[in-house]
Amino acid sequence: MQAGLDDFVDLRNKVIGDLVLHHAGYAILSHTWLQPRHGHREVVFRDATALKDSMWASIRDAQGPGYRKLVNFCDIAGKHQMAFAWMDTICINKDSTSELEESIRSMYRWYRNSSICIVYLSQTTSLEDLTNDRWFTRGWTLQELLAPKRIEFYDFDWIKLATFNKTDYGSIYRPGSVNLSVLQKIEEITGIALGHLWRFEPGIQRIGVAPIMVWAAKRETTRGEDLAYSLMGIFGVSFSIAYGEGAERAFFRLVEAILSS
Repeated sequence: MQAGLDDFVDLRNKVIGDLVLHHAGYAILSHTWLQPRHGHREVVFRDATALKDSMWASIRDAQGPGYRKLVNFCDIAGKHQMAFAWMDTICINKDSTSELEESIRSMYRWYRNSSICIVYLSQTTSLEDLTNDRWFTRGWTLQELLAPKRIEFYDFDWIKLATFNKTDYGSIYRPGSVNLSVLQKIEEITGIALGHLWRFEPGIQRIGVAPIMVWAAKRETTRGEDLAYSLMGIFGVSFSIAYGEGAERAFFRLVEAILSS
């Protein structure tokens, strides 16, 4: 009986996912996870699917940063008239190995296909703070910077810093555009040329392997293997996820996949 219910839930989720992907716009969040040592936590998948609402109530009443992040993201998505919003903390069931693997291998495409990507810079309160924000040091956020067609950056207080619509290249050069100042700062921090920030295409045909590896070398991930996994979409390749194989083995398989492509 339980197996049949699980199959139904999987089918339902697939149908909903296909509808959103092909027929509806959605907002997607790019952020860095809260650090447990500070006593805070994210709202995660198991919270949303708990049979009892007591866990939700405790998170809501505490008004912790994880809950506030979720609420502010959904609020901005709503202001953009998005019927759907996607946030990795709550939309990926990390207890399911198969779902986690599918999510990792699909991540670049999800960000690429989003109507808008909301970037939350939790350590930034001014343009000068950008240099020290963790978001620019994490492995996963590299593809989240390159993939989306439209990005909005928000600071710690959820005040908008800049909007980049990559289908309207001329918008950043309009007189008095703060967008250009922010984009130039990001170019300085990441070492990624303005043209690649604006119009990046996955694969190595246009840019080659070396520049992407240089960008990635400035970043780190909590799990060693993730640095290689986070580059799959950028290089336009895909291979199986195998946590426990180690960073060196994962990187070897990444290079192998690139050469095979």
